[in-house]
Amino acid sequence: MAFSKICTAEEAVSLIKDNDLLFCSGNMHNVLAEELCAAAEERFLKEGHPRDLTIMSSSGVGDMGPVGGVFRGFEHFAHEGMIKRTIVGSNGANHSIMKMQTEGKVESYNFPQGVIEHMLKSRAKGLDVELSRIGLGTFVDPRMEGGKTNSRTTEDMIEVVNIYGKEYLAYKTPKIDVCFIRGTTADEEGNLTCEDEASIMNIQAAAMACKASGGIVLCQVKYVVRKGALPAKEVVVPGAFIDKLIITRDLQKNHRMTMGEYYNPAFLGKYKVPVIQAEKLPLDYKKVMARRAAMELKLHVPINMGIGLPENIAKVANEEGIGDDLVLTVETGAFGGVPAPRTSFGATTNAQAFVDSPTIFDLYDGGFLYATFVGLAECAPNGSVNVSRFITEDGNVRFVGAGGFINLTQSTKNVFFVGTLTVGGLKSEIRDGKLVILQEGREKKFIKSINQTTFSAPHSLEIGQNVLYITDRCVFRLTDKGLKLIEVAPGIDIETQICANMEFRPIIEDDVKEMDPRLFREDPIGLRELLGE
Repeated sequence: MAFSKICTAEEAVSLIKDNDLLFCSGNMHNVLAEELCAAAEERFLKEGHPRDLTIMSSSGVGDMGPVGGVFRGFEHFAHEGMIKRTIVGSNGANHSIMKMQTEGKVESYNFPQGVIEHMLKSRAKGLDVELSRIGLGTFVDPRMEGGKTNSRTTEDMIEVVNIYGKEYLAYKTPKIDVCFIRGTTADEEGNLTCEDEASIMNIQAAAMACKASGGIVLCQVKYVVRKGALPAKEVVVPGAFIDKLIITRDLQKNHRMTMGEYYNPAFLGKYKVPVIQAEKLPLDYKKVMARRAAMELKLHVPINMGIGLPENIAKVANEEGIGDDLVLTVETGAFGGVPAPRTSFGATTNAQAFVDSPTIFDLYDGGFLYATFVGLAECAPNGSVNVSRFITEDGNVRFVGAGGFINLTQSTKNVFFVGTLTVGGLKSEIRDGKLVILQEGREKKFIKSINQTTFSAPHSLEIGQNVLYITDRCVFRLTDKGLKLIEVAPGIDIETQICANMEFRPIIEDDVKEMDPRLFREDPIGLRELLGE
């Protein structure tokens, strides 16, 4: 009888041994092998095995807690004894895992998302380290925290090396014992296509890294066809890298494109669908920030926008009729189109092109992006920013992690932070072309000491980036002396409404300008003309 790669999820996870390192591809639910994760959990609950796993992923694989609710990814492994260590780019999709890390029940590392993508490529080449300048001066630098997120985590996995007079971080690339990947269709040999997947993430690099480690690759698919039935150029992962094929039994639950949608052809790039014009943003401080940030756009070149407040920048661009001229990129590999929001984050409608995640991070790390627009949680006097580690109101630590933030902000020519000056109950309105603060936020964001360094201002100055901090009432520029106030909203008093709501005093000189009055009016601001197009 001919050897068959097809097996059940239960048979596949029986191959996982205690103390194995398991790598799981995916971004939230995109290309997530959910059925395999669930089967591994079921086996542990029945048998007590596999135990003491190290689980690794470049991105958050899970349901973001209350957002998805049932598509759990790494949440399936949140049992004491099942895992001993996590190595991830983000914890944001895995609240139970985050709680275990906070309580010191597992060893925990957080590395930049793009570094983990490139660690796969290094391991596929048989290299024990990934050399990168990404992370210098941030919490992953071993002179700071070395990417360790709790006191239980003691092994050093990063060191500083000097090559030809330049500092690099050498990230240890662990060998992968088991890899979970997902695609749409495989033939009997395991050749894999991804025609119904919203992205391909890192499935090829992960499979190759696993095989180079002597590990086994378990692949979840919708369909299996006869050997040779798939067009060769559509194969994403050659069958030589895949050991077992698991046909999904519950497609609606375990093989969705995203948490938000089971199937959406617009996410595939095959068809271009009409994009319904979203309701016009109300004129408030969020729109003012988005408009001011949009004034820093450049059309027809690759840019990146983070989730949260930066998402409004694209909405403003659409209002101004320039949305189709933006080339937005997403960490999962899409160029152009409209990035999908929250429950479908990672997918893109009407994309122009797709690459895999390691390739998109080649672009980011290589400095090819014109600009990145990201959020702002805490900012230090020197301009360094924290978006990864927070202290909650009850005093607990919440370690969300960096995701792709460090890659984006350390390599992009122009970095624009977008966030309010204060947070927690902030209320304001636009009245007669002026910003009126009705109620100040309870917490200051510009503080003397931040909880963690996710963006290093000293490193940014060293490499010559252009960095702005765009808030609801003013704009700062990063200088070698700290933050310089360069613009103030009409109606805002510098001393009582800016300086009084910061724990440090910014540089204030005579050249402070008033923010463009068009930002505070209902009419379009003429963004195309402002950008010189």
